Parts: sequence; structure tokens; C-alpha cells
Amino acid sequence: MVLALTLDATWGSRTVGPIFLQLYFVGLLLAGAVGRSGALGEGTRLPSRLTHGWECIACRNNTMLAGDFGHVNSLIFNMSDTWWVDIIANRYAAVTMNNWLDSRSYNGTGESGLVTVAKALKAVNPNIKLLYYQSANRVSDTVFVQNQLFEHKDWWLKDDYGNIVWYSPPTSHSTGHPRLDFSIPAAQEWFAKLPLSFFTDKEEAKKYCDGLFVDGANYRDFSRNISATRYEKLFAGKMAAMHLAQEFFTELNGGEVWGNAALECHHSPNKPAYVNWNTTLQHFNWAFEEMFGSFSTENKDGSWNVTLMEKSFESVIAASNAGHGVVIHAFPGPATVPFTTRGEPGNSFNVPSWDGPVPVPATAELCREAAAKRLVESLAPFLIVANEHVFLSYAWFYGVESGYIPCKPGVECGMPNTWYPEFYPEFTRPLGSPKGPAQRQGTVWTREFEHASVYVDLKDRSASKIMWS
Repeated sequence: MVLALTLDATWGSRTVGPIFLQLYFVGLLLAGAVGRSGALGEGTRLPSRLTHGWECIACRNNTMLAGDFGHVNSLIFNMSDTWWVDIIANRYAAVTMNNWLDSRSYNGTGESGLVTVAKALKAVNPNIKLLYYQSANRVSDTVFVQNQLFEHKDWWLKDDYGNIVWYSPPTSHSTGHPRLDFSIPAAQEWFAKLPLSFFTDKEEAKKYCDGLFVDGANYRDFSRNISATRYEKLFAGKMAAMHLAQEFFTELNGGEVWGNAALECHHSPNKPAYVNWNTTLQHFNWAFEEMFGSFSTENKDGSWNVTLMEKSFESVIAASNAGHGVVIHAFPGPATVPFTTRGEPGNSFNVPSWDGPVPVPATAELCREAAAKRLVESLAPFLIVANEHVFLSYAWFYGVESGYIPCKPGVECGMPNTWYPEFYPEFTRPLGSPKGPAQRQGTVWTREFEHASVYVDLKDRSASKIMWS
């Protein structure tokens, strides 16, 4: 039996007072809800409630798009000219709310830019889902949040020798970002309810906050000076916080909790062998697959790493068949670090470098052309693994301007505006329901839809194709 007693925090003061009895976390451990690998127990899962149809990728009657909008150019995307609001609201099923307008400098006074944008998007499309971004590693870049964290230094993670474990250490220009110690129940409670502190009351939060997007959700080591035994407790505490968040949002409005890297399908030297797609994901409704077909899933020559792409495919299919939502984040071309910019100061977008012999295009216009030309290398693999719970995110980086939407003339964005305000022509082509799961023969994967045939060879990303009927 899990024992829990949570007292409601004060809403009107914009603070979330973490009053949480340790019975909850102790109960989780006694009940076996969080074990060595964070296991919930046999057969336990947290399904997603958001689904899409199959008419098209993104058109008036259906959308398979979900965006993680992390860094937004407020000089372009602001409330004085809201040309972008309708485009996002009418083409995306869900987006994350991270750095919008004044959100980084917001100190708790007045209305945060996150709430302002949420209200604008919901006014156009009440059905769009808005997930508030938090990092399990640094919590948030917002002054309002960091001030709360610095009021509770007893929540800061320390290694086994008592040293603070920083996400980014203090400098002459910054106070730094301490990591949160998730083994502390009060810290779990604060993290789980934190998005609600941006709103004036619970009813406002219910209207404009559909859940929590947690970055750094996966199993990882914080420090070489934290023992394996203690790390297991930290991981269990982090997963307990995710369960608290799920309980809060379920009660609030049926909201959900998403986790970046929750599929655990990328290589890490510190990751135990028993960690797989369900180790972390069973504590979340959704997984965000951040490096689909790029970065750690490709080789230095720009080709796909067959083994890691197979693992990525299999993990997405397994997770979505189990009822979890998955957002596939894909990039144009063989993306890798470092990132650079295209355009002019104040009117530009970020692009990654490319692995292999061909460099990323040198101008904004050529990048837009490449995004269209290489779309099939991401769209075809997406269709191979997709079911009604799997959504697509395709752009050069995380800013809205980096290719998530077509921009009006004069605004430098990573997606061509040839069809403005429409997206890529492939997104509006009739697709139809899949005739069955993907078929696999060696490194070749194929799949049939009512109006399209899809082909992917993991040995040759350039051979990807979609044959529309």
C-alpha cells in the first residue's frame, strides 16, 4: 500500500509551498513501486491520451506534428504582430512552453510570457496541448524559478564528499545552476508542481497548462563522486517526482508528463546494461526521442549507425505499441555539433553542423532548400515507426524560427516560405491509414499506407523514399 498525504499549496501568492510528508516516498519503496532500475512493477504503464489520424501529416483536419520550442527570438515572435500564433495553433497538436517573450527574466511579478503565449494559442485552438518545460538537470533558466531554488539550498545535490554538483558552475556573470537532489521529498513536490506557480490560481492553470515536459529524464550519472548505490536512490527519487507530477496533472485537467531521452536508446558509457526503453518511460506518458537519425545515431561520415538506428526504431515501436506517446525530433541532414547561425543579427536561426564530407549549407536560403530536399530522410523513417501515438518534430534547432513553421516574408526561418502559410507539400498529401506494421528485411524497412509506399535502408539514408499514389 502506498501512503501519501499532500497539502495544497497557496496559489494566489504565486508560490508553491512544498509541504510533503515522507510517507509518500517511503511508501513507494515499501510497495516496490521504484526498484533497482526504477521499475514500477509488472505490467504497469502510463499511456498517452493524445492521438492523431492518418489523413495527412499536417493539414486542416489532422496533424502529426508536435514541437519542442526552446529558444524563441522575441524580436520576431512577439505579441505586437501575432502572425505566427495562428500557424502554430492550427498545425501543431502539442508544443512545449519554454523561453517565450520575457520568460527568462520573469521574476514572479505580473504575467509571464509563457502564460501570455499560452492564452494566445489556446484562443485560436483550445485543443492544442501546451507542456511546460523543466529540466531535471538545471530546473529552469527563469529568474523566478532560480530564486526559489536558491531559497532552498538544502535541496541542492551534493556528491559523496559534500561538494555541490553543478549543472553549470557560478561565474562572474552568473550564479550558476545547481542540480536538484531528487532524493528529498520536498524537492520532488516542488519540481512536480512548479509549472502551476506561473498562474494566478488553479483555474487559470487548468485552462492553459496541459502537463510537464521534463528534459534530462533518462538514467544518467550526475557525478563521478556519487556511488552507484546512492545514484539508484536519486534515480528512484526522480521517478517518484514524475509520479507526483502525473498525479497533479491528472487531477488538474487530465494533463500528461513527457520525458526527453526517456526511451534510453542511445549509447552511454555510464548506463547499466539492464537499462532499456521501458526503464524510465514507464514513469512517463510520453518520450521525446531527441536525436532520431542524427547526432548519436549516425557515424562520422554522415551515414546512419545501423545498430543504433535499429534500436531507435525498435524502441519507438515498442513504446508506442504499449500506449505511450513518442515525439520524434528529426533534423535536416546528418546533424551534429557545433551549432552556428544563418541570417543577420536579430533575424537569424541556428543550424547544426553536418557529419561527413558535405558541410551544412552556408546561407539561410540554401539551408531552407536543404530542409525541403532532405525532409524525406526524416519523414520516411517516421512513417516506418509511427502509430497513432507517434508525432513528428522537424527543424534545424529548437527555436520556432529554426524550421518549425514557414515565416512571413522578411523573417529568416529554417523552413521555406514558398508555400506560406502552408508547410511542406508532403505534409498535406493524402496519406491514409497504414495497411499494417513495417516489414523488415536486413537493413531495409518498408511500409504500405492507403496512398503511399515507404522505403528506408539504414545503410543508405539518401535512399529513403516515399512513393505517393
